[in-house]
Amino acid sequence: MDDSFYDILAGHYDDLQLTGDTDAWGPYILGLITDYCKASDKTVTDLGCGTGVITNFLASKGYKVTGVDFSPDMLAIASSGDETGTVSWICADITAYEGPSCGCFISTMDTIGHITDKDSLAAMFASVSELLEEGGIFILDATTKHHFEDTLGSNVFYEDYDDFTLLWVNHYDKENKTNHAELTLFELCEDDLYERFDGELTARYYSSEEIKEMATGAGLKPLAMFGDLKREEPSDKDERIFYVFGK
Repeated sequence: MDDSFYDILAGHYDDLQLTGDTDAWGPYILGLITDYCKASDKTVTDLGCGTGVITNFLASKGYKVTGVDFSPDMLAIASSGDETGTVSWICADITAYEGPSCGCFISTMDTIGHITDKDSLAAMFASVSELLEEGGIFILDATTKHHFEDTLGSNVFYEDYDDFTLLWVNHYDKENKTNHAELTLFELCEDDLYERFDGELTARYYSSEEIKEMATGAGLKPLAMFGDLKREEPSDKDERIFYVFGK
């Protein structure tokens, strides 16, 4: 994964990731925390917080929240949206996080899919388990096989907005379960000129069995598994699956 390209995309990340769902993510995650977290410590750590949409939403609801991300530009945008002034922002590798313990960890918007090394992802589960308070939970989502094979596949995509246009050519390798995207961003600058940026992003498909195996291997217990922003069992047509693990 070219981490620097996330810095380039930072200003447009919410437009690309949250189309049609901007108002749904925060309440959905809050509902899972409310229903499943039994820890006395209600603090939340958001691993791979990106631009802080969910982080800041939870802070606005009175939670003490820490946002962790490897991209300084993402964190700059996230902190600028912190209307409470209470969120702690940490620039760090989430696969080797050594922060304080808390009652809830979250990792959303397919953050784990961009951890393409399985051992590194297993290390993140181990770190979460070690820092999670008794009765605490770990909420995460992962994109599905349907998303990688059918939606992405070997297709070409584009997003066209007033201030930028993004083009990407996609290649999904079924054998290695790895998705490779070649992206070109045209960003509007002064005098109606556009600046071009090129980058590559890689993601990996993790099956439910692999995710559960890593979680249980780290000492976490499966509590729930839901389809995309629903409270129902995942279907073959879901683009992502939400998992809740407990300690």
